[in-house]
Amino acid sequence: MRKVLLITYHYPPRPAIGGLRPRALAKYLPDYGWEAIVLTPRLPDAKRQGGQFIETGYRDVLQDLKSKFGLNPRQALHQQWHLPLSNKRDTKLFHTRVIDWLKPWLAYPDFEKGWIPFASEAIAEFAKREQMDAILTTSPPESCHIIGARAKKLWNCPWIADFRDLWTQNLAQSKHSSLKLRVRLEKKTLAAANALVTVSDPWRARLAERYTAKPIYTITNGFDPDDFQNRPQTLTEQFSITYAGQLYRGKRDPGPLLEVLSELIREQMLPLERVRVRFYGPPEPWLPDLIARYGLQAVVELHDVVGRDEALQREMESQILLLLGWSDAKETGQHSGKLFEYLGAGRPILAVGGNRGVLTDVLEETRAGIHALSKTKLRESILAMYRDFKDSGRVRYQADPEAVEQYSHRQMARKFADVLDVTADVENSPSGVTALSDVPH
Repeated sequence: MRKVLLITYHYPPRPAIGGLRPRALAKYLPDYGWEAIVLTPRLPDAKRQGGQFIETGYRDVLQDLKSKFGLNPRQALHQQWHLPLSNKRDTKLFHTRVIDWLKPWLAYPDFEKGWIPFASEAIAEFAKREQMDAILTTSPPESCHIIGARAKKLWNCPWIADFRDLWTQNLAQSKHSSLKLRVRLEKKTLAAANALVTVSDPWRARLAERYTAKPIYTITNGFDPDDFQNRPQTLTEQFSITYAGQLYRGKRDPGPLLEVLSELIREQMLPLERVRVRFYGPPEPWLPDLIARYGLQAVVELHDVVGRDEALQREMESQILLLLGWSDAKETGQHSGKLFEYLGAGRPILAVGGNRGVLTDVLEETRAGIHALSKTKLRESILAMYRDFKDSGRVRYQADPEAVEQYSHRQMARKFADVLDVTADVENSPSGVTALSDVPH
């Protein structure tokens, strides 16, 4: 069995959705001839999921910087300096804008850069006793690719760089004051990469504009059916709509949903006492005001962040799972990791807002839900789902099982193994050429 060094900052039991993709690769790649050795910062004391690990030290550079100035390293500047936060969406106070301007410089290339020296030392020692057949890095954070470039020099084996989110071509990065510096670093770092992978075709097209000579592949995120087995699925007695995740301060806007629900309740098309909207995630200071604006205090429940097990349970019991599309009109390539988790939960998905794009495509392909791109469509969808709920006591899930299976973690790992096979064979073949059939582009 060939060996791949999997370099990832996020990995369970560290609580971040970004750890699910590398966990799946470590779990399922051996089924396709590749053993993953996982390089990651030291994990919390809990059961490891996967095979062999190289766990390293880590230094939080932002906490260190706060300590040097006599600040509490674990507390936000707004709290320590008693600075107010805006309760209005998309409104930033002057001091917030200043802090946002400084962050890209303080966090160059990213907030996890304190891991780089520890990881570099670990791979230098590991290379003295082990030979790798390939290197696979997955970001964010982008520090993983910087470490991968160093690993490439040590082993001189194929290196594949995976982007769960784009680096400088990420639309959120376009306003950063340090963008030009970051673009230069990205190009220099990825010059040695043999192939690139990302999660959607629009993002692959963006990468292809910059890296014209490199093979670039699309491999979507997915879900692990094992996460959902042996869980009771007793649905709520109420017409429940559940959202689990971050809202990213106006980038994912629940306003259109709340507006339509408020109107339907006021028009007596929906009974207030039977409708529940549940948010699970980090508190948003502007959200209670938005709920009050539409008079939905008795309908909407705000819950803090919960553990992954509880989040999955709340999703599986919900009548409807809510997805919020990214509000940037230029962004059509973002699925949201929650989409695939929702597919695993097996409940109807209602996507609201954003633009027609890959999210829409997956919902139409799997028949797992609806992307309501207009207020009229949103009204129609909610009323149709409520009629179904009223008639049968549940909103029926009508997805195509075979289409959903294509987004399982096992299928994702199989596609990665195909890319690893092809990339390794190209690197090792005398002519530098091998067959590219059956590899996901």
